[in-house]
Amino acid sequence: MRRVVLLSSAFVLLMVATGCRHDGRTLRPPRPDQTSSISTTTVALSTTAVPDTGFGGNDGTGDTTLGTTLGTTLGTTGLLRLTAPWASGATIDTRYTCDGANVSPALAWSAAPPGTVEIAITLQDLQAPNFVHWAVGGIDASAMTIDENAIPVGAYEGTNGNGTTGYTGPCPPAGSTHTYLLAVHYLGRSLQLGDGTPGAAMLVDIRSAELESAQVNGTFSRP
Repeated sequence: MRRVVLLSSAFVLLMVATGCRHDGRTLRPPRPDQTSSISTTTVALSTTAVPDTGFGGNDGTGDTTLGTTLGTTLGTTGLLRLTAPWASGATIDTRYTCDGANVSPALAWSAAPPGTVEIAITLQDLQAPNFVHWAVGGIDASAMTIDENAIPVGAYEGTNGNGTTGYTGPCPPAGSTHTYLLAVHYLGRSLQLGDGTPGAAMLVDIRSAELESAQVNGTFSRP
């Protein structure tokens, strides 16, 4: 009786294997020197065009090839991009720090996903998370760029960790290297705040209203 069951099972397996030979997906037998397997994952990319800001890796054509200056976040609406003057994970140009001109960088980002009411921007020191370097709110949901050392009409800035309104660049203690997170936040509601709002409190409100975000990080060292 056991022999009949085994033969029947073998026959079923043979039929299944035979039925799979002509579906166009049959794998070739492994070569004698092939000892490892390959795993692949396919992700659909957004084709939303990002404005050309003149930074490397962004030609304004809206293709899905990521340049080295693009920070990307795969959100529920697709691939969102933030373009900064430095590559994500690279050293931040001195121009945007306390050792240089200390001006805010020009940025470009993906078109807002559905449901976005307002856009905000933040810059935060990951080694000192309570120190907010920049917090901007009230940016129109249709905006996709911001100029260097400026904010769009109608937008406002919170106070930074130094107690002044607006931007203050990376400035870690001497002899140290800090990592900074620059983010554009797509908000589902208006913050209804104004200039001089404490940056730390503004960051809490931004996170509570956030639908999606795109980020770029960078490091800065001081001798």
